[in-house]
Amino acid sequence: MSTASNTYKREKTARSLDTILVHNPHSIDYVMWNDRHGPSRMKYTVPKAQRDIGFGKGNNQFPRFIAERYSKQQIESEITKASDAAWLEKKKEYRTLDETIQHAERVPMRTNDVQMWKKLLPKYWLGLVEKYGGEALPDPVEPIIPDSGNPMKDAMNDLNLEEKKYEPTTEDN
Repeated sequence: MSTASNTYKREKTARSLDTILVHNPHSIDYVMWNDRHGPSRMKYTVPKAQRDIGFGKGNNQFPRFIAERYSKQQIESEITKASDAAWLEKKKEYRTLDETIQHAERVPMRTNDVQMWKKLLPKYWLGLVEKYGGEALPDPVEPIIPDSGNPMKDAMNDLNLEEKKYEPTTEDN
């Protein structure tokens, strides 16, 4: 590998290990399993919205690659549920099975709709807590492509969430 390729790989690997704060607005804990870095499976839990494990109610800190996976799964799940609910309402209008099948493909929302991602991403992704390797790590210099084909990257670029620092809010009683 060339030195430029090695530098790019090192930056991408370090970036994937940044610490990100994520939020679970639901009433059940969300559990993920990952075996990316070796043979042993690691359990990652995002607590339910009513439970605090030291990062605020419903919050937990993860490496960026886990935070991206969590956010992607949650958003795609929410879009799919909304699409299914819309289809169940829409299919009541049709009288026969043939009409239902004929119109089935027109209703579903797409999980790669950037507008939906822009709306839902701030609900799960709270922001960057700490860069891997400290603040001395230079920011990667890459051109921002307006439509990369990846809805998570497009939404993060448009909302400036990728490098947004997490700032806790305090409630004045």
